[in-house]
Amino acid sequence: MSRVPCLASLARLRPPLVAVTLSVPILLAACGGSGGGSAYGEKEAVEVPGPTVTVEMRNILFEPKAIRVKPGTTVTWVNRDPVVHNVKALDSTFLSPDEMPQGDTFTFRFERPGTYRYQCTFHPPNQIGVVIVEGE
Repeated sequence: MSRVPCLASLARLRPPLVAVTLSVPILLAACGGSGGGSAYGEKEAVEVPGPTVTVEMRNILFEPKAIRVKPGTTVTWVNRDPVVHNVKALDSTFLSPDEMPQGDTFTFRFERPGTYRYQCTFHPPNQIGVVIVEGE
């Protein structure tokens, strides 16, 4: 039967190993490993009341990262970075061109309620986002 070392035992280990051992649970929690359903920013979603919204790709992030919209809302992503990006829904509901250079845009109209998680395939796990479409 294997045992998990207690903190006193970890103190006798070399400092780099202690740092790695203690930081793994923190990293997992930060990446959504603890559950909670907000790995893509769902809990911080910005309410967008209008029929259109623009999400900027800036500093290797989506801004805003998470939005809450009504059915029929059109979302336009625009690349403001000097590097290529893309916008790919995890479930393939919407897929931008593979490469969107600076200044390019991609638009999608959300008709059905649901939670649509997406990412830039060049820059995960930092460049992720979510569109939450709520019924009227």
